[in-house]
Amino acid sequence: MSDINLDILTAVAVGTGCGLVMLDEAGLVEYLSPQLEEVSGVKADQVIGRPWSELVPEVTDTCDEDAGAGLIDSAPVLSKVTFYPVCGRAGKVGVLRLVTQYVDHGEGFPFAVETAAGIPSRRAMYELVQSQLACQDRYQTPFSLIFLRIKNYSTFIEALGTESWENTNRAVFDQLNSITRMADSVGLYDEATFWMILVNSAPEGTKVTAEKIKLLAGAMRIDALDLFLSVAVAGVMARSGEDSESLVQRGMLKLHKALDATSGMVVEE
Repeated sequence: MSDINLDILTAVAVGTGCGLVMLDEAGLVEYLSPQLEEVSGVKADQVIGRPWSELVPEVTDTCDEDAGAGLIDSAPVLSKVTFYPVCGRAGKVGVLRLVTQYVDHGEGFPFAVETAAGIPSRRAMYELVQSQLACQDRYQTPFSLIFLRIKNYSTFIEALGTESWENTNRAVFDQLNSITRMADSVGLYDEATFWMILVNSAPEGTKVTAEKIKLLAGAMRIDALDLFLSVAVAGVMARSGEDSESLVQRGMLKLHKALDATSGMVVEE
């Protein structure tokens, strides 16, 4: 461990509002600041002592600050940040920047925005689930999958049309995004079902988030019809060794149970 006081590093990170990482001479992580914990959804003790090169994508062949934008790597734990070395500086000195995981039909990228309202699709969900399952098996980082179903969507479509419903979906998507961490992901599974992937989420945290989602969506009203959305919410924890299809099917099974439940919510303990 370096002689640098970790309390001083934290004070610098908090004071500047910057995320900081410190590596030892072998390239192993010695320190991860609270800001990066919040952004990534990964706790410091999960990456301390691990090789930095295995945790985050790196742009090494250019000084163009935009060269790494959109780079996707399903292996790194810190998959939402890219490391840009500072040109002319010795050692691992550089900048960490958040990158989007969704590229609109970008050739060679696994993620695609396929809805008319620009919402991450079912395809994006499967790619993210597969990535998170790999991280869970390798780094023991738990995650959960939540589904939100709008039960009375057909009423709105019949009265207002498909285009208006797409606008409603966009509004719901924006609201769901507003209550999640930057490390989490939200998208549309079908015309009336949303998915959410909660990174590093334990069962209790998943239940709390599911309750927030249900309250938030259920409080949304379509003014043109003077009706509130009627919703059902279900959540499941990913299991070690399972594949993406089995996780999604477990989630959908819970969602069908939630549709029939009085509470409108079923979350796996």
